[in-house]
Amino acid sequence: MNILRTAFIMLTALCLAACGDDDEFNTSNLAGTWERIWDKNITDAGTERYTFFPETPTTGRIKLYTNDWATGESTKDLNYVVGYTGHMNIFSGKEHDGKSKIVGEYDIHTLTSTKMVWYRTDSDEELARFRKVKPAAE
Repeated sequence: MNILRTAFIMLTALCLAACGDDDEFNTSNLAGTWERIWDKNITDAGTERYTFFPETPTTGRIKLYTNDWATGESTKDLNYVVGYTGHMNIFSGKEHDGKSKIVGEYDIHTLTSTKMVWYRTDSDEELARFRKVKPAAE
């Protein structure tokens, strides 16, 4: 009986631990402007801002603004598809239009109303951290 009780407690704890992060990921939190937070050891990384304009719960447009000493100021119009698991593809054109090219593929590890963290899709390597600087337009 003790073995069954212990097994039940361990199984319950495992289920609760596995479900913990699922509640935090909400694709609607993407809406707004996100500024990349650079490592403090990088002296002049410039500015990189992604403004997400959701069109459906899993797709939308991005306005990417960059400004750095090497390339200057630029703005790009992009599109994205994101799954409820956090896997995101960023495209240079509308998806499936025959002209779009994939610009990036990321796993959103953390997405709250104020913080976002991107990881490589094939490893546990963190690629970028962001803070929300402007909420979605009403």
